[in-house]
Amino acid sequence: MIDIVFLLIIFFLVSSHLSRQENRHPVTLASAGTGRLPDSEAGPLTLTLDANSKIYFGGEVISMTELPDRIRDWVNGRDESTANRPTQVRLRIDQSVPYGKIEPVLKEIASLQIRDVSIVVNPNSGNSTAGGTAP
Repeated sequence: MIDIVFLLIIFFLVSSHLSRQENRHPVTLASAGTGRLPDSEAGPLTLTLDANSKIYFGGEVISMTELPDRIRDWVNGRDESTANRPTQVRLRIDQSVPYGKIEPVLKEIASLQIRDVSIVVNPNSGNSTAGGTAP
């Protein structure tokens, strides 16, 4: 019985470490007044652009030329339970990154026929007139 408890503890420690990997690089997210929460079962791909405009794919810095191949590998490597779901990409972008650095990333994602793209923002506590959805 003690062995099972220890195995469960190890499992939760490892899984929590892996789930934090995509959020390991701190970025100051933009704020939004409206939006919706993401579907937690979908398992989206998370890309992070930090203040220096570096692209992080699963905690690893990659170049813009590597991005299409890495996303294609990620899409093709999904298991059978998620293969029929549309591919989701979440972008965590530091608010200081200019749009000129974000646009090529969005173009690469669109060129791979991925249409479900979300930009992660902090919820704004005040009322905002900005529309749209922001998970």
